[in-house]
Formats: sequence, C-alpha cells, structure tokens
Amino acid sequence: MGNSDAMAVAKAYFAAVNESRIEDLAQIFAEGARMEYPQVGVMTGREAIRNFYAWVFRSYGERDDRVTRFFSDGANGVAAEIHFEGKTAKGAPVVFDAVDLFRVENGHIVELKIFFDAKKVIEMAGEAKK
Repeated sequence: MGNSDAMAVAKAYFAAVNESRIEDLAQIFAEGARMEYPQVGVMTGREAIRNFYAWVFRSYGERDDRVTRFFSDGANGVAAEIHFEGKTAKGAPVVFDAVDLFRVENGHIVELKIFFDAKKVIEMAGEAKK
C-alpha cells in the first residue's frame, strides 16, 4: 500500500468521526483491528471499536477532531496532530490536543493508538471524583 492510500484512510476516519457516521467508521477498521485509548486500554476487533465510538458519540453531543498536521512514514503509517473541541452530553466544554498513530493495511486501519492527557479531559468533563 502506498502512503497516499494510508493518508486517505486516515482522512476518511476523521470525516466519519466528525460526521458521526458510525457504520462508515466501523468499516474503516480491519476486522481484527487493535485500538489503544487512554483510560480505556486496548480494544480488539471492529465490533468492539464500533461500540466504543457509539459511546463516544452519545457522550459528546458536540465534537470536532480538527487535524492540524499529518505526518507520514512513507509507507503504511500516518500520524495526526489533533485539536479537539466539544461538549459532553451534559454541556461541559472539553478542549484538548491529541496525537493519533495509524497503521493501515489493505485500505483498513489495523492499529490505532490515541494519545492525550486523559486526566485533564476527565476533569473538564466533570467526571473526576470529588
């Protein structure tokens, strides 16, 4: 797979996330894909990842994952620097920066690692224990 294909898959991922297209998003992942997410850990399989994003879409009524920069390894790896702004279902504003690392094979995401300050996000979302 050429890098332009990997980049196209990463861009399709963000379009599906930002447009809340859960079924399209699920199909971007390979059947046995692996995803790491702060405070959640590792999820394996398209269905587990789909279910996770369904929860994210319910939890954040407003959200925008704006990619500020893409980076490529020249093959099947893409990194995205992201600025997230949104509101929880309860109206709490959440703003943070993140980095997503994609590994793409045969037109599907086979591995996605997401990095951000989870403690800060939990505090903004109002979910921190008092």
